[in-house]
Amino acid sequence: MSRPVLQSRVRRVGRPTILAMSMSMAMSTSMSAAVAVALVTTLTLVGCGPEPAFVLDSDVPAPQDASGRATSGIERRGPVLVGVDTVFADEVDDPAATLQTLRARFVAGGWTVATDGATGSTATAVFRKGDRRCRVRVVRNDLDPAMSRIAYRLDTVTDEADPTDA
Repeated sequence: MSRPVLQSRVRRVGRPTILAMSMSMAMSTSMSAAVAVALVTTLTLVGCGPEPAFVLDSDVPAPQDASGRATSGIERRGPVLVGVDTVFADEVDDPAATLQTLRARFVAGGWTVATDGATGSTATAVFRKGDRRCRVRVVRNDLDPAMSRIAYRLDTVTDEADPTDA
């Protein structure tokens, strides 16, 4: 029933108007497609990457995609995490390279590097932020690198003489 009404309207407006309407619809469709492509590209580049991981919703960067976390000794001062012992299970082929990645995330988060060092199978660093200290130890499991571990110990420093004291 609606078709005859539409056809009579189309006939009434004439050919130039129909051509303009067709071009407008085609442009609208191609613009919609362009907008959709731009949106998908933006979401892929910006929004779909993995979120940076942090220990217990704090400012302490955690190893990205690590699993098997065991955590104890959680202490907070208000919303700030001031104490925790945590171990992550992750694949580690090169402890120094893994620590270098973590170091970049700590420094980007406002932490400073107090000490760092590495051997063939272990890399360690101590990071400082205010009165907090986070010791990070990356240990490669030589038998099964997928079962390597990254251990954190976060505490507060009361004696400023040596930030690496246990």
